[in-house]
Amino acid sequence: MADKKSRNYSGPTIKRLYALSGNSCAFPGCDVAFLNQEDDTNFSNICHIEDANRSIHKSDRYNPSMTSAQRAHYNNLILLCANHHIETNDPDKYTVAVLKEMKRQHETKVLQMMAGKNLISKNHSVLSSVVGSLGARLYDDMSAEDPFSAPNPAEKILYNNVVRYQPIIEEYRVYQGRLNKIYEEIENQGSTRKELVLRNIKIAYLQERIKYKDIEEIRANADDIIEGVREKMWNIMENSGNTNEHLPIEAVQISLYVVLVDAFMRCSILEEPPKV
Repeated sequence: MADKKSRNYSGPTIKRLYALSGNSCAFPGCDVAFLNQEDDTNFSNICHIEDANRSIHKSDRYNPSMTSAQRAHYNNLILLCANHHIETNDPDKYTVAVLKEMKRQHETKVLQMMAGKNLISKNHSVLSSVVGSLGARLYDDMSAEDPFSAPNPAEKILYNNVVRYQPIIEEYRVYQGRLNKIYEEIENQGSTRKELVLRNIKIAYLQERIKYKDIEEIRANADDIIEGVREKMWNIMENSGNTNEHLPIEAVQISLYVVLVDAFMRCSILEEPPKV
């Protein structure tokens, strides 16, 4: 029986998919643009990474342990053109891991292109809006030590073996001064939102870190840990109802990276190098 709920995509999920697609197919080397500006034709297909339904006739990528909501979640979806949707239906060649990496690489490329568009400067309220969503309340009562400023970001990147996120950290750390001004304004108003933002991020990190037994396992999975924290923070924003829906989703995504990079610098995410 077809699982219709697996195709019940939320509005924020669809917005995020298209915003981070760069209006192009995620398949490497494909130059198909999704939207034809002349007649509004949309050439995109929303495709499941782990299949929406089990096939009784051939092998598939169906995961019986997933819920319908998980199958319809942003993490399990990739935008492809019709031809590459058909081509990637081969589960032996295009495994779950292959499709996830394909999506990650494509979105990383799109984010790097967005970095040069000054989306935060063009949308003055977006960074404050993201801080407001992440710091609306404490989302878990798990204990966490207060974060502090890391002495040397380059050393921390090296110590934690951050690879995929290194260029993102280097790209978005330039916005730390702007974020600090927002935090200062918040503190001057007597608000605890800065503290709640950093504590929520720290708790999300601890929830990811608990999966690994020691620093070597943390170092081997550092980029996946940051990815897990990012996704938890995105879910908080999506469910908070505080983020301005009229702000471009691309600017919201970049602002989230700015907040996460700042938290990395303050040691809310990953481990501090041992002091000599």
